[in-house]
Amino acid sequence: MKLIFFIIFSLIFSNEIINDANNSFDSLLSSYVDTLGKVNYKGIIDNPYSFNEYFNFIENISPNNYPDYFKTSNAKKAYWINTYNALILKIMIDNPSKNILDISRGPSIFGSFIFFQKFKVGNEMLSPHYIEHRILRKLDDPRIHFAINCASKSCPPLGNRILKEDNLDKQLDEKAIKFINSKEHVYIDDKNKIIYLNKIFKWFKKDFGDLKLYICKYLDSNIEYEDIYNYKISFFEYDWSSNSINS
Repeated sequence: MKLIFFIIFSLIFSNEIINDANNSFDSLLSSYVDTLGKVNYKGIIDNPYSFNEYFNFIENISPNNYPDYFKTSNAKKAYWINTYNALILKIMIDNPSKNILDISRGPSIFGSFIFFQKFKVGNEMLSPHYIEHRILRKLDDPRIHFAINCASKSCPPLGNRILKEDNLDKQLDEKAIKFINSKEHVYIDDKNKIIYLNKIFKWFKKDFGDLKLYICKYLDSNIEYEDIYNYKISFFEYDWSSNSINS
């Protein structure tokens, strides 16, 4: 009987912790991210309470050190996407008025090391790069690339609502549809038979598979794979300038 009571209490307690943290981050996103994904970083800096509440949560709790709090694959996936986005926000509010690639963490022939900056996540020190490549990409769901935001204009926009376990698939589908139907990221030039794509499709082609087939899954128009299978693919230049609402 005591064991049953302990299990029930633990489940209620864990749900309360996660809900409180999610509500804090959701409040922040709805207050400081507009419908286009532009971020009011100054607003977050001036009013840090909600961000600090959520950051305290991810510093202490993760699916790795509290697996019982994250029973489903969607619970884990939502946590890691939200955590990635929170870490990028942390980098940006700690370095106001800068583009993310201008924030140097040491010399490198590859440019900035900022995505390798480590933060306390649960009981580990993890970087955004590690979360993206060693955790999220291993979940075998290319839609994650439309949900994580690198604080740049060409990056899939940061949503103004938190991702949640219960409706995660719907949220990820909506993000994929919105991104792929934006001519800034996917443009089909029928006259010259060229498909222009955002560079995330080049960088993560291994995840997406056949790029033409993949975009056809989400295009609103009546374009079939057979209509574009012989089109060439070209990639837009990536704009790393800040997604700040003031830029």
